[in-house]
Amino acid sequence: MIKGLYEAHLPVSDLKRSIDFYTDLGLELEHIVEDRLAFLWIEKDKRVP
Repeated sequence: MIKGLYEAHLPVSDLKRSIDFYTDLGLELEHIVEDRLAFLWIEKDKRVP
């Protein structure tokens, strides 16, 4: 599991394929903006102590 990552910007050539890849790794899709930008959670609602 990934720990300690808050935010990352990853340019991709195929958004649909990339979303499938990252959701298969366990990330949760939050939303898509204009079919060119996707927001995914590693651990949604996790609070940092």
